[in-house]
Amino acid sequence: MQEAPGDPSGRPALDDLRGWEEHFRLAQEAGGIGSWEWDLTTGRMRWSAQMFRNLGLPPECAEASYDNLLAAAELEDRQPLEDSLDDLRRRPGPMRVEIRALWPGGDRHWIVFLGRAVGDATGRPVRALGITIDSTDRRRREEAAAAALLETERRLRELNEQLEELAEERARQLDASRAQIQAICDNSPDWLTLFRATADGRFVYEDLNPATERAYGISRHQVIGRTVEEILGPEPAQLPLRLMRACIATGENQRYTARRTMAGVTRTVDVMFVRVPEKYDGDWFIMATARDITEREQIEQQLRQAQKMEALGQLTGGIAHDFNNLLTAIIGNLELLAPRLARDRRGMRLLEAAERSAHNGAKLTEQLLAFSRRQHLQPRAVDLNEVVGNMHEMLMRTIGTGTEMLTDLTPELWPALVDPTQIEIAILNLAINSRDAMPLGGTLTIGTRNLPAGSEAAPSEIRDRDCVCLSVRDTGIGMPEEVLPLAVEPFFTTKPVGKGSGLGLSQVYGMLRQSSGSLWIDSEVGRGTGVYLYLPKAAGDVESEARRRKDLAPQLRGGRILVVDDDAAVREITVQMLRESGYGVAEAESGQAALDALSRGEVYDLIVIDIAMPGASGIETLRRARAKWPGLRALYITGYADAAGAMPDTGDDPTLKKPFRLGDLKTAVQQAMHREVSRQGAPVLQLRGRNS
Repeated sequence: MQEAPGDPSGRPALDDLRGWEEHFRLAQEAGGIGSWEWDLTTGRMRWSAQMFRNLGLPPECAEASYDNLLAAAELEDRQPLEDSLDDLRRRPGPMRVEIRALWPGGDRHWIVFLGRAVGDATGRPVRALGITIDSTDRRRREEAAAAALLETERRLRELNEQLEELAEERARQLDASRAQIQAICDNSPDWLTLFRATADGRFVYEDLNPATERAYGISRHQVIGRTVEEILGPEPAQLPLRLMRACIATGENQRYTARRTMAGVTRTVDVMFVRVPEKYDGDWFIMATARDITEREQIEQQLRQAQKMEALGQLTGGIAHDFNNLLTAIIGNLELLAPRLARDRRGMRLLEAAERSAHNGAKLTEQLLAFSRRQHLQPRAVDLNEVVGNMHEMLMRTIGTGTEMLTDLTPELWPALVDPTQIEIAILNLAINSRDAMPLGGTLTIGTRNLPAGSEAAPSEIRDRDCVCLSVRDTGIGMPEEVLPLAVEPFFTTKPVGKGSGLGLSQVYGMLRQSSGSLWIDSEVGRGTGVYLYLPKAAGDVESEARRRKDLAPQLRGGRILVVDDDAAVREITVQMLRESGYGVAEAESGQAALDALSRGEVYDLIVIDIAMPGASGIETLRRARAKWPGLRALYITGYADAAGAMPDTGDDPTLKKPFRLGDLKTAVQQAMHREVSRQGAPVLQLRGRNS
């Protein structure tokens, strides 16, 4: 053992000893360990501060004494503690005792006493030393574990008794007669089938209950006496046969999930094989119990899809931010370049080709954001009949002359709550898919109808609300059953290479989910596909919504604008666009630079600010600015999918999504200029019509 530092004689210095003593005291308190010392000749005791705390006694109000020690213990534990202390008085040696101490407020704590008596030269105990440890947490864990074990044992006993009772009951029924088995099968809501295992290894249908007949659309007389291979077919029968043989050999229940077409409907069925306890005519019998789990499987599939979309959405949100910044600079510069090439035909063709490619990139980003449910939607009351009518000519050109287009539109259709641009894109995508699914021509039918709340025709996730259904049906080649669950997966397509991005249906699906709607696909190979879009009914009417948007049309006016963006290319093109539009413009590369400009007394009618920036974000910058200048108007710009989804809430301030064109920027700035800001920083829309 290393000696404590001290003087040359080897004796520790007093300061060093005090340091070691303080170190030891702190270590004890950190571990919740109290120490005590008892002079057995005088009866005096010394306790550490932690000792007082362990006993629930305030160090400043209590004294270390034998009586106080006994008084701290609960009444039932005082005698064991007193006996242990008496043993220390009689002979040197160790002691250990665990007692319960009642703390102020009625809180009970378990305290472990560990000590040892030290004797003099004659062996008579003269001094006792020891520690106390609060073992409450350990005791509580032990008690909880013991209680849990008892409860588990009780429940296992109950379950075992129930199983034994059930087994005995089934055994009695089977032993009584086959008639009793038949009665059970006839009255059970489960799909029950009885198989007989023959000596030559075959499994023969022995009986099935009415519930099975109804589910499968067959009668018992069609299957009784026939083998599993004859009814299911040689290949589909292999798995159930293997499991039934294992059930016979081991006596253990066997379980599997199967896809079965019952009464013309394909369902997912959970099947369990149970061996009948005794042999009968020398044969084993197997009882098969089946349940329809189609709906549960659909819910699980939807959950997995939602999780996948969320993970992919997080990835695309970040990609879209950077990509949209690049596209903003590209599209903006091309727009500003166009007037300079007006007389150069070849140059204009090249520029227009570049613009088309840039806009295609923007559309690709929109599609990625749509299936990930992160695009910025602007839902309003929309007349879907009017949308279909306005698109009729364009759809006819799109699908070509080889396809007949019909409409089945419900009169007095409710207004749907949806982004009008996104629903047009969805209809166009579905029409293109239908056209491609009918290479030899066919019929495309677009329909609408109202579905009141509670309608069985609506999917369960939207069934509790009034909704509007828009359907696009074709007579094309259809999709096989295994393809249907993958149809809305991003980048999944059955089209040849170069004929489709695989984002059309996923974009529709993402838009519907973000619009609180639902999607249903019904398809069969050789008979065509129907895609059904379910959207919430809008609270308002279409006319009033259109009138409101017309009333809010902005009026041109000049002003001074501060552009704040950390991306130099985006900042530069935004400044150039605004200057081309007649505004006075200053720029700042960060939130702090913008605040510095405002602090210098520079006055602006509007601040155009990027949401996501290093350091102070656009939202934080505006919050700090409005604390000093509460009337400051703002227009957020963002390369993220949705400022309210991927970024913090922007409140009522308008947001312009990148990439934007010159016209988009003009409109957004004009609208933002017409907003007044309350003293609390909440924007108020100011109407400037003729009657203002």
